Amino acid sequence: MGALPSVLDPRSVIMLAGLMGMVMSVVVFFMRRAYPATIRGLREWAWAPMVAFASTMLFAARDVIPDFFTIVLANMVLFHACILYYAGSQQFLLARSDTRAWTVINLLMGVLLFWFSAVQPDYEARLLVVTALVAALFFTHARLYIRHRGRVFGMRLMTGLLLLQAAVAAARLVSVLVGMAGSSLMDATWLQSLYISMYSFTVLLLTIAAILMATDRMRSEFQFLATRDPLTGVLNRRALLEACAAQLAVAGRTGGAKPKAMVLMMIDVDHFKPVNDRFGHQTGDAVLREVVARMQHALGGNGLLGRYGGEEFVVLLPDAAPAEAAELASRLHASARGGFAADSALAAVGNVTVSIGVALHRPGTGIDDMLGRADEALYRAKAQGRDRVVVA
Repeated sequence: MGALPSVLDPRSVIMLAGLMGMVMSVVVFFMRRAYPATIRGLREWAWAPMVAFASTMLFAARDVIPDFFTIVLANMVLFHACILYYAGSQQFLLARSDTRAWTVINLLMGVLLFWFSAVQPDYEARLLVVTALVAALFFTHARLYIRHRGRVFGMRLMTGLLLLQAAVAAARLVSVLVGMAGSSLMDATWLQSLYISMYSFTVLLLTIAAILMATDRMRSEFQFLATRDPLTGVLNRRALLEACAAQLAVAGRTGGAKPKAMVLMMIDVDHFKPVNDRFGHQTGDAVLREVVARMQHALGGNGLLGRYGGEEFVVLLPDAAPAEAAELASRLHASARGGFAADSALAAVGNVTVSIGVALHRPGTGIDDMLGRADEALYRAKAQGRDRVVVA
C-alpha cells in the first residue's frame, strides 16, 4: 500500500482525536453539574474521553519515550477509557455497573503486550490481542443497548456507533490474520489511518450520543415531575383534568353486552383538619401519603389517581360498567380506611376513613358536569355521616 499524504499521518490523527475527546470531556463535566443526580452515567462518560486523551498522548510519543509507556501503558489506558464508556452505559440503563471482569482482562492484556514488546517483540501479535479485545468489548457494550431496545435517537446512535466500532476492530483483526498488519502503528497506510480515524470519529460521536441520551432522560423526568403532585406522587390537578378531558372524547363506548362509560370518583379523607391541628402538618402529609399508597394498591392497573386539592383526590376510570365502578369504589373505600401499625410513627393518629362520591358520564355533558355531580355525591356522603360511598 502506498504512503498517505502527511496530513493523514497517524501521529497527527491520534493527537487530534485526543484533543477532540478532551473538549467533549469538559462539556460533559459541566453538563453533569447542571443535570439532576437521577441521571446516572455522566461521571463515567465525562472521564472516558479524558482518559482516552491521556492514551493518545502516550501513543503520539511512540519512538520518543520508552516502549513500555507508548505500547503497554497506552493501550491499557485506552482500553480503560472504553471500559468507562461501558460503565457509564450500565449506570444509565441499569443504575449500577460492574466492569470488574473487563478490568481483569485489561490487566492480562497488559501482560501480553509487555511480553510481545519487551520479551518477544511482535507487532502483529500485539495488534491481534488489542483488536480482538476491543471488538469484544464494543460488541458487549452494544448488546446492552440492543437488549433495552432504545427508541430515542441518542440510544439508536449509540448502538450503531458501538456496532460500527466493533466491526472496524474485527476488520482490523482480519487484516492482521491475512498479513496486512504493517510493521508499526505509525505506518502511514490507508488501512492504518482508517482504523485510527474511525476510532477518533467514534470517540467524538459516543460522547455526543451520551449527551443526547442524558438530555432526553432529563426532559422526560421534567415532564414527569410537571404532571405529579410533589407530596403524594400521583397526578396533580392540571394533569388530572387534562387526562379527564382526553378520555371524555372517547367516553360512552360499548363493550360486550354491558354499556361502558367514563367514571369519576371524588374522594375526601374524613376529619383531616383535626389531624393537622393535633399532630402537625408533617404527620398530616404522612397520613396522606399512606392513604394514597393504599388506594394505589387497590386500584392496581385500573384507572388514574390524582390529587384534586388538599385532602381531596379524584379517580378516573376511562371505561367501566356501572357495576365495575361501584365494586372498585367499595374496594377503594375499604383499602383506604383503617389504622396504622402499632410501631408506626402514625399509630397515634388512629383510624382513617374516606368518603367517596361517584359520577358516571352522561352523553352530551362535559368534565365540569361530572366533577360537579361527583362533588355533590361526596357532599351527600359527608352529610350522611362520612365513611361511605354515594353514587350520583
